[in-house]
Amino acid sequence: MVTDKNIYTVILAGGSGTRFWPLSRRKKPKQFLKIIGGRSLFQETLRRVKPLADPKNIFIVTNAQYKNSVREQSVGFKIPESQILCEPQGKNTAPAICWAALRIYALNPQAIMMVLPSDHLILNSSAFQQSIHQAIALAKEKYLVTLGIVPTRTETGYGYLKTVKTKSAGRMVYTVNKFVEKPSVLKAEAFLKSGNYFWNSGMFVWRADVILEEFRKYLPRIYKPVKLRAGCHPSPSFISMWSNLSPISIDYGIMEKSKRVVTVPAKNLGWSDLGSWQALSQALAPANAKKGNYQKGKVINIDSEGLFVLGDQRLIAAVGVRDMIVVDTPDALLICRKDCSQKVKDVVSLLQKSHPKLL
Repeated sequence: MVTDKNIYTVILAGGSGTRFWPLSRRKKPKQFLKIIGGRSLFQETLRRVKPLADPKNIFIVTNAQYKNSVREQSVGFKIPESQILCEPQGKNTAPAICWAALRIYALNPQAIMMVLPSDHLILNSSAFQQSIHQAIALAKEKYLVTLGIVPTRTETGYGYLKTVKTKSAGRMVYTVNKFVEKPSVLKAEAFLKSGNYFWNSGMFVWRADVILEEFRKYLPRIYKPVKLRAGCHPSPSFISMWSNLSPISIDYGIMEKSKRVVTVPAKNLGWSDLGSWQALSQALAPANAKKGNYQKGKVINIDSEGLFVLGDQRLIAAVGVRDMIVVDTPDALLICRKDCSQKVKDVVSLLQKSHPKLL
């Protein structure tokens, strides 16, 4: 049961999910797909935060074209219509977070915000909620808190947080002193051994007033116009203002510059950002699965290993293949090596010119 009325949640649900083509399309991106189980990733996110924040304190920032999907999939969670914030166009995470922070601060100057992606996989909700509670305690002390996933393997597909342990008010605090881009294999191996590097999860907790201070300081070109028009949505003046904003992520715009950033090392979350078909295959086909295969649909598999198949109506037969992704839909078929699955977004770029109806 939620007891702290100052806790708010902002769910970012505007991404296009191009890396999950052909399952993910313009009208139904990754976060709204029921890839795992009977609920979409977006619905799973809502379910995870339900014990942490009152539905009246949940805000969803999405693209205007996904408003109906948000409405349909949030039925039952009792989120007020006024708290579905629809961007006229995607401008990355910083403008979206600034807009939500301004709306929340206007309602409650004491507010503490969780900011969460809508398309991540978290298998252990209890561990997630424990980490959030730790982050809330730090946020009350005016820190900008990011959840840092404790690495479990050598991983070159994630950004990292380099940290230094310090003591504050008798507790151990992991201060983030560097954001590291996706590393080489050798660097990733060193990060895993060091114990002071964590995967950058893109999940944040902070006081609304504190993050707005940082926007004023580091991103005034975002803060000033959004503040001026924050209550005008969806007027023509708001749409014009939004179209003139420069896209920028919260990491580049604020987190890499601020002196307030700390992390909570999050363990055993069963977390993946599901940034590619390969990442999904790792989540669904653990190392102890039979030959590392995951198969859904009508599949015949003979002597294949590391095979990931999402079938549709047709029979799929795989013979002696290794580390392959196969995704079948009524109008398109994807076949790629797992280690090339990040390049699916390049396929989408080509389709924009040659076959836009397939997007």
